[in-house]
Amino acid sequence: MNSDYLMIEYDIWAESPSQYVVGADEVGRGSIAGPIVGASARLSYENLKHLEDVKDSKKISESKRNLIYQKINKTDIKIMYSSSSNIDIDKLGINYCNTKVLNDVVSNYFKTNTLIYVDHVQDVGAEVKALTKGEDKSIAIALASIMAKVYRDNIMIELSLKFPEYDLQNNKGYGTKKHLEAISKYGLQTFHRKTFLKKFI
Repeated sequence: MNSDYLMIEYDIWAESPSQYVVGADEVGRGSIAGPIVGASARLSYENLKHLEDVKDSKKISESKRNLIYQKINKTDIKIMYSSSSNIDIDKLGINYCNTKVLNDVVSNYFKTNTLIYVDHVQDVGAEVKALTKGEDKSIAIALASIMAKVYRDNIMIELSLKFPEYDLQNNKGYGTKKHLEAISKYGLQTFHRKTFLKKFI
């Protein structure tokens, strides 16, 4: 295990190896299409043997993230997901949906003997501690980010089978040049966030 990604948990488990730690993160906030997805990962010291390659999801390749996702799904590590659709985002706003998906994946752990961490400042609850650059400071947050990203990527890849012209399998719903050119040519689809793309309406 790379100790660079175990700062928070290392100190906690040194005192209490049986202590559960939950990390949560969201992905897709800045996308122009598809949902925002939150995930949480509940870890104990016993789970370390499964986490050798886990670190900030932005610092590992897509293929490595997919392998970690598949591996974790075969363990007893508890992963929870929540998503808000592009329709919800257009109706309720991205900030509300961001907070909602994070609250959904950590609220079951409130009033339990569980330490809960989220990446950067979030209005989730008094029992939740926010960590700036949390993926670099907590293995639980780093794992949650990987799981959320692969979960959401799979949604966008599935959409790409029906709408190949938008290159969703590569851009995952983000506003790349190719994606924006496709919107200009083919128009907006039901999966696009209209409030993010007002100039195309």
